Amino acid sequence: MRTLLGVTIAAVVLASVFPANAGTDIRYQTAQGGVVCKPTNPGSTGVVAKATGLRNEGTANTTVICGFESSNSRSDFGTIQLITMGLYGLNGAAKAVSCTAVNGFANGSPIYATKNVTTDAGGAAVLLNFDASDFGGTAGDPLPASDYWSITCNLPGSTSIGYMRTQFTVNTPAV
Repeated sequence: MRTLLGVTIAAVVLASVFPANAGTDIRYQTAQGGVVCKPTNPGSTGVVAKATGLRNEGTANTTVICGFESSNSRSDFGTIQLITMGLYGLNGAAKAVSCTAVNGFANGSPIYATKNVTTDAGGAAVLLNFDASDFGGTAGDPLPASDYWSITCNLPGSTSIGYMRTQFTVNTPAV
């Protein structure tokens, strides 16, 4: 009887210290632009992948595409809540950058959203964000469709895509 009472008290103490409720965590997956982005025309001059990102060191605009994977995908339903790109100016002049996010299978009906941003003349990162509200949903919800996302940008000369980041929520197990 004492053993059962001792085990019961220990279980109550542990349950109060380590609650059994499951929850959710916000997680991020970040990729360096020089790794996940490339010019759509491999013969583009001035576009180079560096440790600091994919850089258009030339003077002409170049179309680049950035793709990434979600490590959190479940079936054909999306789990990504936010896609962010860090864009930089390289020569002290602000430049207009236009990017289109695309989601969908090659043989499906892709969805698109286009946004514009101007890089900072001082070289600070400018963030370009896509969330569910850009596709007719509610910001904070998962992006619609699947996690087959890519972003295509018209990258002016003397600009760089430093990184891409996805935000997603994962379920945390009960303890």
